[in-house]
Amino acid sequence: MRTRSRHTRATFRSGAPTVVAALLVLLLVPAAATAGQLAGLVKDLFDQVTINAPTPNPANPAATIDHTTHFFLGGENLSLAVRRLNVALAAQLASFPLASSSGGYTFGLSPRGEVVPTSTTFGPLFAERAVTIGRQQLNLGFTQQSTSYSAFDGQSLDPFSAGLRFISQHNNCCPAGANPADVTDLAPAFERDLLLSTLRASMKTSTTAFFANYGLTDRLDVGVALPIVHVSIDARVDGEILRLGSTDTSTTHSFDAAGDRLTFKTNSGSATGLGDILLRSKYTAYRTATTAFAGAVDLRVPTGDKDNLLGTGATQAHVFFIASGEYGRWSPHVNFGYTFSSGDTSVLASSQTTVPGVTVNETDLSVPDEVNYTFGFSTAVNPRVTVGFDVRGRTILGVPQFAATDTTYPNRGPLALPQPTYTATDEFAIEAPTGNDHQLLGVVGGKINLKGTFLLNLSLLFAMSNDGLKPKPTPVVGFDYLF
Repeated sequence: MRTRSRHTRATFRSGAPTVVAALLVLLLVPAAATAGQLAGLVKDLFDQVTINAPTPNPANPAATIDHTTHFFLGGENLSLAVRRLNVALAAQLASFPLASSSGGYTFGLSPRGEVVPTSTTFGPLFAERAVTIGRQQLNLGFTQQSTSYSAFDGQSLDPFSAGLRFISQHNNCCPAGANPADVTDLAPAFERDLLLSTLRASMKTSTTAFFANYGLTDRLDVGVALPIVHVSIDARVDGEILRLGSTDTSTTHSFDAAGDRLTFKTNSGSATGLGDILLRSKYTAYRTATTAFAGAVDLRVPTGDKDNLLGTGATQAHVFFIASGEYGRWSPHVNFGYTFSSGDTSVLASSQTTVPGVTVNETDLSVPDEVNYTFGFSTAVNPRVTVGFDVRGRTILGVPQFAATDTTYPNRGPLALPQPTYTATDEFAIEAPTGNDHQLLGVVGGKINLKGTFLLNLSLLFAMSNDGLKPKPTPVVGFDYLF
């Protein structure tokens, strides 16, 4: 069994100020300048698609009729779904899980006072184990992961998919002075038209996280994780007038002077910068040769630019319980906790073109609380290689639930009024006004001892559920070193 001498600990003490100074530099140096305002990108596209071209006024040839606000963002499905998607972008893109801050090596004192390893494995990749790294031990490292997202609430976002389909109803614009929110008054006939908007998007994040973990005592570790985040979004919204009241040759509703019924708007952007810094602490309350229990608190500080989706905009405290075991080469572990959130995502997700006389229900922009859990195991294949598997669960509380459904709109259609119904197929609509997103990630990977206490960490994250934003398989690579 390898030991660490008191000379090694003295060497660490002499080098610690240099390491701490380097970490402070990392924290204080500003990240690369960001591109602009990603939080409002998708919402702005939907606003653009509602803007129809003006048409001549038959009663006054010198004037035009403004159709800008005729297809208002009213209706629960579109107003809530678009904003909820923006909130999900901000909250989920900025809080994709970071690798465990616990180093691969853990140490304690032997009966003879020597510093000796206390685990047969290098530990889990995306979970915490209850043992600490040891008094006056310092673990440094980094991880890099690149993630793209394929679906939202089970509906594909890919460019060649059906996308997310939304319906906007025409307001009651005529005669002047009518109540614009009255969608039952469908005269004149062009007010029976609907606007179909379809979203497809490519969303990617890349996170490089630097972390440090220090053993204040044999039972208490403290740490910090500093993420540098890159976010890119390439979105497209197709708009189509469903002419249920106007004719095919009508220019009453059109997206340009040529009177096209189908158009599309695209927008893209990217941002790079400091994400939300994570401060960590863990205390081992009980330990035997085979079993350990600990409590931990992770504090996520809103240092990332929420307007560019680099941070959530909220202070989050993740309080959790840890149990782990050592049974020969096998080390099972369980984490269970609750995340308290205080703060809001960017208001850009809520800004919109105002429509006089129309009340729009705003989505709650606050970052929701979560229930978090992880369970899995690590096993030492040989003294230099540890492999493992984890399941990470995340239940996001109190968010609207959506699904593709057939939605019926009364008194719509090409026949004379009263026309019974018009049914829009596969509309991305509210399934429940509030509920919970249950997200599961599987993690498979391993840690390889390259030399001394230098470890190479390799893992693959993959989605096991469809709620919220669904990531594609995500490779993660990292290194850590114990001083």
